Parts: sequence; C-alpha cells; structure tokens
Amino acid sequence: CILFKMTPEEALNATTINSAYAMGIQEHYGSICPGKQANFFITKAMPSADFFPYAFGSPLIESVYLNGIIQKF
Repeated sequence: CILFKMTPEEALNATTINSAYAMGIQEHYGSICPGKQANFFITKAMPSADFFPYAFGSPLIESVYLNGIIQKF
C-alpha cells in the first residue's frame, strides 16, 4: 500500500478482482460471488480493513478456504 501510494481498498482490489481480470479468469476467481471458486481467508477481529496492511508479521489469519473447503494449518 505505502510503496505504491494505494489505499487498503485499492490494494485489495488490485490483488483480487483486478488480478483475475488481468489473467482472464474473472468468471471463476477474484471476488466472492455465487458460482465462483471460494478461495479466501478470514481474519481475527481488527479495528478496520485499513489496519490489515500494517499488521505484517501479526498472526491475524484465522482460517483459510480453498475451493470452498477449510484448510487445516
């Protein structure tokens, strides 16, 4: 975020839906919508989404889902 002067929302879009469009896979990936592959993670509670990019090294990831299935780690 800081290096490219992006807001957290812009960084999230750049790494999700915009990346999927760039690779031509937006029909199946890049956003959470019915019919798309469910690859996402859930974080522990935090003050706002703006906090996430600045929490590097903090164990914030609570669970990870790949193809709609929770992953054990």
